[in-house]
Amino acid sequence: MESFKTMIKLKLIYIKNSKTKYIQDFENDLINRMKNLIDIKMVPISHKKKFSSNDELINYEGELMKKELQDNSSFYCFDKKGDKLSSEHFSELIFSQNQTMHLIIGGAYGICKNLKMKANKIISFSDMEFSHEVFRLMALEQIYRAKCIYTNHPYHQN
Repeated sequence: MESFKTMIKLKLIYIKNSKTKYIQDFENDLINRMKNLIDIKMVPISHKKKFSSNDELINYEGELMKKELQDNSSFYCFDKKGDKLSSEHFSELIFSQNQTMHLIIGGAYGICKNLKMKANKIISFSDMEFSHEVFRLMALEQIYRAKCIYTNHPYHQN
């Protein structure tokens, strides 16, 4: 068997909404499939505060997300206005990391501009919008696909 480089560490930081059981089962299955090469830590962020504007909400969520980042850590935001990457390029991005990679999924109204401006890259999967649960699954599936590309597993050819 081919030997691969050190375990990749990845944190998926997201604003938590309700988490349904069937979504959690899918998430756990994908995470379990990657555990031999990618150590994924799911970091849900929730709050109960009410805000008078969407901008206040976005900025508050941005501050909560920043607390999950270590100083000088690389992080990438998902936003529909970001760069579209092929699965192969996404795999290269993940496996080129030499420190913990942070991926950020914003709340219902997106990610604050301040956080997006500091991101290493803003990544888009589509011009469409998705529910939090569906997007998290899509992100995990693409991370799993990245692993399969890296290890030359046939899943990517399907």
